[in-house]
Amino acid sequence: MTAAIIAGVVLLAGGGAWAVGSMLNDDPSGDAAPATATAAASATTSGSGSGAGGTAPSEAPSTAASGTPEAADGARTDCVAQVKAAEDFAAAAKDSAAHWKTHTDAYLAKTSGRITLEETAKLYADSKAFGLADEKAIAATTKAFQATGTACADAAKEAAGDATITACTTRLAALDKVRTTGTTVQNEWSAHLRMMANKAHTEMGSYHNTWVKAVDSAQKSIPAYQAAADAVGNAPACA
Repeated sequence: MTAAIIAGVVLLAGGGAWAVGSMLNDDPSGDAAPATATAAASATTSGSGSGAGGTAPSEAPSTAASGTPEAADGARTDCVAQVKAAEDFAAAAKDSAAHWKTHTDAYLAKTSGRITLEETAKLYADSKAFGLADEKAIAATTKAFQATGTACADAAKEAAGDATITACTTRLAALDKVRTTGTTVQNEWSAHLRMMANKAHTEMGSYHNTWVKAVDSAQKSIPAYQAAADAVGNAPACA
């Protein structure tokens, strides 16, 4: 039998782009909402110009010229928002890593004789209960971070030497490592959640071997994530 398919967040080559996988496919409430009549009407009328009884289309909002104090203020605000989005991902990753660690540690504790089979089963069930919520949180915060684009990099070019932007870009660099390692942890957790969902259709020998490999991988991925998360505490604040 093949191993479970990993459905999660994937870090693309080079570390610059992030993509959210089909982590919510198991959620029955995930049906797409139908388009509304209002949206259709807006699409129909948004391109019309002025006419009899009509109004002229409004001008696009002006943007501050590069190199001005206004441009620096805007760049600073955007960079702070990007760091906030990265902090939100870090919070979601903290929960995900804790639940995956509980799940894998339970197996290690059982095989070493430190806990009973009943205690192990409870730890499995308790951590598994958070699985879908972890996937949703990682997916949502990854999408929100993607939407910030290259705000801090752009801000550093716009206002080089600005103290706030410098602090924020330094903190973002630390948070980038949390995103990389936290995504790896979530990918492992999501893979096991899919595996558990298909357990009834999986040959038990193959299931056990895949599970043992997952536990072994977690002994590397979780400490790597934790080291990255701890390092953020040494980074300057961004505000």
